[in-house]
Amino acid sequence: MYELSILSLVALCLVSFIGVPHGSFDGAVAALLGYQSKKKFLIFVLCYTVISIAVIFFWIQFPTLALFLFIVMSIVHFGLCDWSFLKIKKHKWVISLTHGINIIFGIIFFHTAESFQIFTFLSNQSFNYFEQYLFIVYFLFGILFLVYCYLSINLKKLRWGILEMIFILIIISQLDPLTGFALYFCFVHTIKHVYAILQNTNKYLENKKFVFTTTAVFTILTWVGGCIAIIYLNNNFSFSESFIKTIFIGLAALTLPHMTLIDFFYRKKFN
Repeated sequence: MYELSILSLVALCLVSFIGVPHGSFDGAVAALLGYQSKKKFLIFVLCYTVISIAVIFFWIQFPTLALFLFIVMSIVHFGLCDWSFLKIKKHKWVISLTHGINIIFGIIFFHTAESFQIFTFLSNQSFNYFEQYLFIVYFLFGILFLVYCYLSINLKKLRWGILEMIFILIIISQLDPLTGFALYFCFVHTIKHVYAILQNTNKYLENKKFVFTTTAVFTILTWVGGCIAIIYLNNNFSFSESFIKTIFIGLAALTLPHMTLIDFFYRKKFN
């Protein structure tokens, strides 16, 4: 049985009400990419929904693999967002992987036991097997960070990246893993993402009402879906367990279509 502390509960509420809605701007992103007509936008919404539902079913059937892939996707997506925000065209994957591993495995490094307890609960089986391979990721991060520092000699913007990563590590070392993740997700990743999207929508989209309406509708639908999931899961789990499963399986379901849209289509056009 996994029970959330008051702080962790508040953290997941932040993820629900601040972090998750940042993906609701995907409707505006679709419009930026040319899906503004009613027919094209409906096709976009249908594809997005089908992918999300497919991820949920995949998680139910293969929870351990799904969680592992979700961790990998999170590293790549968070890293690419940080790389994009730095506005450096070169060294894309060195910068992205360094930032992505820093947040995800920074949490795991400082809170290994608690992190693996959460992973075990989410995957329905012991995740401790992977603990013996953590040194590989830490070694890889060490090499990437050294290369990153070397690149910062000539790329001054990377010096801000180094300071940001160190600051993030200090913060997450002092907090439980869920709270540390929530603060990064809501107040670093979300702010960077929304700032970039709003810059482009203000510049390239004349219909500002469309941006507000689609974002609001997608946010409300996500919240309603989350509430339904919690009520359904509450038949077999405690509220804490239902909440954490809904948040992370829901995040995984939304991350795949969101990441596909942002990292494979949007960044090609606007980076």
